[in-house]
Amino acid sequence: NYLPCPATSRALAGHLGFGCRPRRDPALACSADTCRCTGSRLAMEELRGLERRLTGANGEGHLNEIERLYDLADTGDLRMMAEALQAVGRVLQHHRRRLAALPAEVAADGKTVEQPIIDWLRQHTEAYHVALAKLATSSSSSRAQVCAVRLAMAALKSEAEDSRSAVSRGGASLSFSLPPPEKRALNLITELLLSDNWSSHVAQCLSSEFVGAFVDVRHYVLSALKQCAEQVGKAELLRKAREAPELDAEGKAVAKRRRIVPPFAVEMRSRGRSHEELFTRILALLTEAPEPTPAPAAGAEDEGAEDAAQYAPVGRPVGHFARAYRKLYQDTWVQLLSLQVPVSKCVAVLQLLPTRVMPHMSQPKILADFYMRSFHSTSLEVSVQSLSGFLLLLTKYSLGDPETLSTSAQQFYAQLYSLIKPETFALKKRARFQRLVAASLQSGLLPGRLAGVFAKRCLRVAISSTEPGTVMWLLSVAYTLIQKHHSHCQQLLHRSASETAAALKADPFDIEATLDVAAKHISETSLWEIRLLQRHHVFAVATLAKLFLKPFFKPTSRKLDPELFLDQSFDASFRQAMKTAERQASRWEARGETCPVAFKVEDNAEADRVFGWAAALSTSQRQIGAGK
Repeated sequence: NYLPCPATSRALAGHLGFGCRPRRDPALACSADTCRCTGSRLAMEELRGLERRLTGANGEGHLNEIERLYDLADTGDLRMMAEALQAVGRVLQHHRRRLAALPAEVAADGKTVEQPIIDWLRQHTEAYHVALAKLATSSSSSRAQVCAVRLAMAALKSEAEDSRSAVSRGGASLSFSLPPPEKRALNLITELLLSDNWSSHVAQCLSSEFVGAFVDVRHYVLSALKQCAEQVGKAELLRKAREAPELDAEGKAVAKRRRIVPPFAVEMRSRGRSHEELFTRILALLTEAPEPTPAPAAGAEDEGAEDAAQYAPVGRPVGHFARAYRKLYQDTWVQLLSLQVPVSKCVAVLQLLPTRVMPHMSQPKILADFYMRSFHSTSLEVSVQSLSGFLLLLTKYSLGDPETLSTSAQQFYAQLYSLIKPETFALKKRARFQRLVAASLQSGLLPGRLAGVFAKRCLRVAISSTEPGTVMWLLSVAYTLIQKHHSHCQQLLHRSASETAAALKADPFDIEATLDVAAKHISETSLWEIRLLQRHHVFAVATLAKLFLKPFFKPTSRKLDPELFLDQSFDASFRQAMKTAERQASRWEARGETCPVAFKVEDNAEADRVFGWAAALSTSQRQIGAGK
């Protein structure tokens, strides 16, 4: 079969490298392609010859020829690169196993004979992993990067098998002590996180083919991510400690003891990686990691351990990795969130935590600090998104003891109160926030004395909103609040005429004030906004506001569900009004009545001149009008 030029016909083959598919029409290839293909075949034959010599009976005499395999891998041909690097791995594995097969006494007595081979093997084993890590983070094609990751993981597996085999046989030839799999994984992850060329293909390959499939690789990768995030967090704390002056009892500056910065943080700084880049890369790998299985009940078997598989067994049982992964998953997320979270990633993280992280945490309350920091973010969208998780901590996970719970709930409702403003209801994705507000205000955590404050704010925002659906939703929330806490809100509806007139002249309620300040002045105001909304130009809004005129404090009184008004856009309100008008007109027609008309058409010469000049000015750019 004709072997086409690798530059024109390469396909991903197998699980390690690249292959070529035969082309049916040889005439399609030019003479230059044929020459390159001939050179590729010759190089491939040379590669196979080198591997045979290096792994043959006299392989020790040709060890220096391994440099030629690295030269073939550096030719720029993807297929040749994959085959050459794969051959290097097989050569190293061959000599490791040959040394491991030697009896212990021969290895001890023949140091002068085998020691050069051990030194050579140690040197080229490390060089091989460094070359693969560099290739995985190089600026070459994504297929070359993915190939390097697969080769690195294959080498990790091979070394783990050889180390375990040497220990079981009692061989002493592996005295140069191959690094354990977790060390290899840490080096690879470190290089990926600090590289100049982050590749989503590499992250996807590592996650889907290894982290998701093998419980031990999962453990190694998350341990590496946790360690990197932890070192960066420690370095940040050290930096802040150096900047903050330390004073003695007399107020004099005290000389600080110099502390060692963690090595990963030093390397990160030397390569110019920012905290945002590191956070983004760790998050990309961590979100692809599978969730841990629930812990079994006392006396029950661990179902997660039965279905798990190991990639590079080193003697530890599968159950060990399955049990350790539950705590490791939690700790890695906590370490990541302790870093400075970029604003661009806050929303994505806040959406992940309630569903993918909290259910697997033994103490979800440790996330309260992150949610409080998100509350006070400069982004309105981030502040809104953080509310759902914090409410979940308050209700489902019982954030703190009763005293702490009261304080946390006060902070939560204070932030919620500040977010009920027209700008929030102008967001595109506000339905989730509205559902959260309704659930929070109906919760038993809301103190009754604050119900009137929230009802007043909802009505004040309602008169400032232009969309009928938002106004009706705010009215329904205020209605439900007053109905549930009528003992605290009843006086706001039934003021005397003199008190109402005074409130209209100078309402002490300030919408810009905090929740604590507003609660102090709520007894001095009234819900005069209801009267204003009863004269709203939208009939549905006015009808809804008139429900406040009837007694609605009894258990049998009409209830309103704010959920029904979430999709009430202006168009929906208009269509509903048209249907109502058609039904009303039909009833009038059935009774023989006519629809009243409340307008009269009259000619106005002055108005006509104004409209004429406006039309002339608007069309002057097209050279049409009175001036042309």
